Amino acid sequence: MKIADKFTVAAERDTVWKFVTDPDKFIKLIPDLQRYEKVDERNFKTVFKVGLGMIKGTINMAFKYEELNPPSNLKIVGRGSGMQSTADLTLQLQLNPVDGGTEVSWSADILVGGLVASVGSRLMESTTKSKVREIVEGLKRELEGGRKKKK
Repeated sequence: MKIADKFTVAAERDTVWKFVTDPDKFIKLIPDLQRYEKVDERNFKTVFKVGLGMIKGTINMAFKYEELNPPSNLKIVGRGSGMQSTADLTLQLQLNPVDGGTEVSWSADILVGGLVASVGSRLMESTTKSKVREIVEGLKRELEGGRKKKK
């Protein structure tokens, strides 16, 4: 499954870059996180809850920062398993300065096999998009410090 979008955050590009490339900060954005272990500056492991309809459980994922091109783009690759399933994720971020902040263009390629994949792509896609929205809102909240936009 491939999904992509873009959004603007009211923060300088260098600030966004430092946040998304720091595992200790980036990890705050992952919904339903149960455990986190930083292996080194480019690798971290997680355990998080997943619920797709009647199927609920945890997924263990190992993430690695790849193709770091400061401060404009990066790739994060994740591999994991759980719930009688496997998951591979490739997330690419492109950071572009714009008036009032940074435009974050992103794309995610997600490959799931096993029990979770058998649930059907519609349920998986809607759940994934919901989690992505949580991550985007979390990034904005963390970087904008709760500031409200002027009307």
